[in-house]
Amino acid sequence: MFGKEKKFTDNKIGILKSRIKNENPSINHTWTGESLLPDQKKKTVFILEGNFRGPYKNQLESVHRIIEGLNSIIQKIQIEINNNKPVKTQLSKDWIKGFYLAAITPMEIRETKFEVTFEPLNDKDTGYIGLIWENGKITEIEVK
Repeated sequence: MFGKEKKFTDNKIGILKSRIKNENPSINHTWTGESLLPDQKKKTVFILEGNFRGPYKNQLESVHRIIEGLNSIIQKIQIEINNNKPVKTQLSKDWIKGFYLAAITPMEIRETKFEVTFEPLNDKDTGYIGLIWENGKITEIEVK
């Protein structure tokens, strides 16, 4: 609503947009976008922090690492599911067939700590899988 819409194009996550009313590099801006990633059945939402030029480099690089390491993340979630009996009854070994990478959002403005969320493909299902990804490591996984 306020400011001029500005676009930032990234070769891995597509176009991110923000509204910029002041080109002061010390003012934080939120950049948002969505893109259909390889092997995903629905679009992933990306929210990154940055300034008027675009997302902060460390956040963009972290999102790239998350995307590049997605298979490893999925394997770690599977290990958590296998080791947690209540979760095991709710999700099968093929859980990823019914879920997609829904969102990657930062936990802190200038940090590389992100919340990564998987949601069911079926819109009527209210379950989700969320995790905290920080500097290349998963620090917690929540399955509901």
